[in-house]
Amino acid sequence: MTTNYFISIFVHVICAAFWIGGMLFIPLVLVPGIKNQPNRVLLLHKTGIKFRFYGWLAVIILIISGVLNIYFRGLPFTVEFFINTSYGKLLSLKLALFVVMLLVGGIHDFYFGMKSIDEMQQSLGKKFKMLARWTGMLNLLLALIIAFLGIAISRGGF
Repeated sequence: MTTNYFISIFVHVICAAFWIGGMLFIPLVLVPGIKNQPNRVLLLHKTGIKFRFYGWLAVIILIISGVLNIYFRGLPFTVEFFINTSYGKLLSLKLALFVVMLLVGGIHDFYFGMKSIDEMQQSLGKKFKMLARWTGMLNLLLALIIAFLGIAISRGGF
């Protein structure tokens, strides 16, 4: 293994930790911490927008470092590898879940999250707030499964 591989793995793990950490921080720390604040909607909105930028930056770096990890590890970028080997199948599952996580995250961040803020400011129903909460929880669950698969892959699979 080369130094570049270890640097790429380090960057990958740090970005994954940032992504998952932010998804845990907002509902477990921020939301309860601002519960009784009169401007909690504004605080949540501003924090969400700020994290969204850095979160998606981390995701872009995850994509780049993930590709580099495969390259530096010397794994083939072939359909046969991803379909016919147990290691490739596990990696394929991780990548497929990552794509689903990106889709759910995009819907959460750019649609349900924004609509729920608009809804709270206008005192409308709670439909988008509930959808934002559930897509956020689904995204966290997907991220945790992906992290677990990453650990399994780094240890040679199941």
